[in-house]
Amino acid sequence: MGKFLVSNIANRRHNKIYSVLGNGAFFDLQPSQHGWEAYSSITKGDKVFVINHTRKIPVVYEVHEILEEVALEEGSEFGSRVVSAIGGNTRVLFGKPIERVDMSYSQFITINGIKSSKLTEEGQMYQGFNCVGFS
Repeated sequence: MGKFLVSNIANRRHNKIYSVLGNGAFFDLQPSQHGWEAYSSITKGDKVFVINHTRKIPVVYEVHEILEEVALEEGSEFGSRVVSAIGGNTRVLFGKPIERVDMSYSQFITINGIKSSKLTEEGQMYQGFNCVGFS
């Protein structure tokens, strides 16, 4: 099973946005966003560590379901309403927290030796960081 680090520092309310499609949505991304290559390789059973708005990783999620091509309302900030479960370009992860992490993201990055062009050597995010896989 793969491990991935994703950033939700904008505090996007995934579970609320995607509640019409099911419970437990915790992250989404579109092909035009940085990190898409890693993100598009996430599969059921993978572990995803989410950096929250306080720049901490409180829990790790296990992916239980993935919806591809979700269509969001055009023109709304961050596409805050689902238009259709098909025909769009948003990939949504659903799952449940399986373990507490409770660590700052930079400490987590350093401890796990995570590398990305959107991360500094000191484990800080550059603007635009969304997703990276690690082992």
